[in-house]
Amino acid sequence: MNKWIIIVLAALLGLYACAGNQTAEEAVAKSEFATQVAVLPLKALDSSSRYITKILTVRDLDLTFDKYANYTLLNMDETAKNFKETGFTDVEDLEIEEMVEISKNLASDLIVMGNVSESRAGLYNISMRMYSTLTGDLKQVSFNVGKEKTARWKALEEGMMKELDGFISGEMDKIFNIATNYYNNGNYTEAEKSLKQVVALKPDKVEAYLYLGNTYLKLENNELAEQALLKGSAADPANLSIMRALNEIYEKTGQTAKRISLMEKFAEANKDAETWFAVGNLYDQQGSKTKAKDAFRQALTLDPDYSAANVRLAFMLYDEENYSEAIPMLEKAFEFAPDNDIISSRLATAYQRSGRIQDAITKYEGLIKNDPNNSNAYLNLVNLYRTDNQDTKAIETINALKQVDPDNEYVYLNLAAIYLSQNKYNDAETNANLTISKNSSLYQPYVILASVFQSRGTDAYNNYLDLDRQASKAVGKKATNLRKQRDDAKSSAQSLLGRARDNLDTARSKATEAEAIADINARLSRVNDLISKLN
Repeated sequence: MNKWIIIVLAALLGLYACAGNQTAEEAVAKSEFATQVAVLPLKALDSSSRYITKILTVRDLDLTFDKYANYTLLNMDETAKNFKETGFTDVEDLEIEEMVEISKNLASDLIVMGNVSESRAGLYNISMRMYSTLTGDLKQVSFNVGKEKTARWKALEEGMMKELDGFISGEMDKIFNIATNYYNNGNYTEAEKSLKQVVALKPDKVEAYLYLGNTYLKLENNELAEQALLKGSAADPANLSIMRALNEIYEKTGQTAKRISLMEKFAEANKDAETWFAVGNLYDQQGSKTKAKDAFRQALTLDPDYSAANVRLAFMLYDEENYSEAIPMLEKAFEFAPDNDIISSRLATAYQRSGRIQDAITKYEGLIKNDPNNSNAYLNLVNLYRTDNQDTKAIETINALKQVDPDNEYVYLNLAAIYLSQNKYNDAETNANLTISKNSSLYQPYVILASVFQSRGTDAYNNYLDLDRQASKAVGKKATNLRKQRDDAKSSAQSLLGRARDNLDTARSKATEAEAIADINARLSRVNDLISKLN
């Protein structure tokens, strides 16, 4: 009998060696956080099952677990020895408390207890219990195997490993919830431990990477935070929360190149025009003008009506004096914002520098002829006439628009601007106030009113200085009269310049563009300087 046992064992070991050679290339490197699995000695319930039990113990279980990076099968000889030392004899009789004790002794995350019995000739049933030390859950698994090794390995994959995956997946969901509770309560060290277990066993759980990355951010470890978030991004490139977290890291650490690369991938994956626009701005800040323009073009390809991208690209082309490309974009920008002085000014300048003012005038005259209700065509034509110093035609065009669209605030805004340039302050003031009555959100009419009051205030200030000089030289009644006139002129200058300042303050509160705000601040500085001289 002993002779046959030796022969069988030798044969089994030979098979094991051959199988090991055949499948060694299938073994994978284990994850740093792989679940430690201990399979307790399998129990053969009948003599016919001992053969399969031995093969499973000596070879098949090792080969099967070797294919899974997220599981490490503890040495089965050591496990059997440790189990024997506990004093327990029957794996089927173990209670939960005993499983806990055994798991602690083995330093395992999960223990498997099972028995093997012959169902019919050549077919064996394997019944297993899986106990998780992480959550205390217990799962029952049962499946059949045969003597043919390939079919048996497949049965282990289907009957044991898939069930194990499902069991661990459920465990990981529970652990993830525990981890989020740790995180929300500020216990980041415990949150980290739990989340590392989750991502090791559920590498497709994107939320876990996000929480782990944010946990490392709380622990002020940007490097590990980036690593975790990048793994999450690889699993879900379109995840906005992960992108924002990574963007925060790169922005905080000044890694602009990584930030741009991240945003480009996100923009491409999500077909997101706004992100392409942000990428363009970043490239522009880095001095990469060509890449910036390409990014703005990407944004406009996705959203042709994206006004911000259109304006940025138009301005870049204008600054490069590429007027042939800039003009159609500036025209479109003007349609988006006919009240924008910078756009209208650059459009007119582009026409002028490219020698196309008359062509442009002809173009817009034709548009009005074909569509007498095209308000933007009137306004663009007015801008061209003003650029070409044809104020009379500009006023005629504005009055024509007034007949078509009497409530259009830009009718009165343009009239106010023209009259201001002609020093017709009363007309400028009247039309600026009419503009405000139509649309009080515009800042330009307040700038025009400020210019009117500043001009009048400056005249009063100069009159004050002149009267002050005269009064200083006069005597008697003449001196008294001059001093009264001087004081009246000073009071008038203070009042007018004060109104100019108030209108500029209002204009500044309504302006949004940096260039407009800078211009208003410069005007305020001059007005305040005059006011200070009167105090």
